[in-house]
Amino acid sequence: DGDGYGDFVTRDNGPFNDDNEGDKGTVRVDYGSKNGPAATRTVKITQDSPGVPGVGEDGDQFGASISAGDVNGDGYADIAVGIPGEDVIASGKNVPDSGNVVLLKGARSGLGGKGAQSFTQTTPGVPGASEKGDKFGAEVSLADVNGDKKADLTVTAPGEDGTYRDSGAAWVFKGAATGLTTAGISSFSPAALGA
Repeated sequence: DGDGYGDFVTRDNGPFNDDNEGDKGTVRVDYGSKNGPAATRTVKITQDSPGVPGVGEDGDQFGASISAGDVNGDGYADIAVGIPGEDVIASGKNVPDSGNVVLLKGARSGLGGKGAQSFTQTTPGVPGASEKGDKFGAEVSLADVNGDKKADLTVTAPGEDGTYRDSGAAWVFKGAATGLTTAGISSFSPAALGA
């Protein structure tokens, strides 16, 4: 929220079993103050929160991975949220656990769903295709990889098929003034790296 105090962003697991049933996922923000985290300034964000793309469903794992960085250069930290258990509709069919990533944009008022972006392998410009068990968004990382003072997003999908089944892959989305863009996106597989 740009007040000069550090904030905590964590995943609030909630109840779930070994099959991730019931694990819709929640991202919790504890805002900082001069006395440390303020218990009175705690926000919980789910896929059912206003403006957040998608719908919270059992096993989605919203917030399985989280990373902070200023994607659009406005001085406020944005949060990338991995949702590896998200089912995606591709070619009219439901694709279980193909995965999704949501970018929550920071503002003076704090973090929320306003202007949030959502990316899957069905998003135009994203290489590959959403397939069962890809788990796109299993790991997310925001860092300025090209030196333009805007955080770029790296996303992994450990279940992505390549030369071998479930060999995995990674994508790098560039940060821009409007948020993340698929223009000039890079993707890598173990084979592309000589593995």
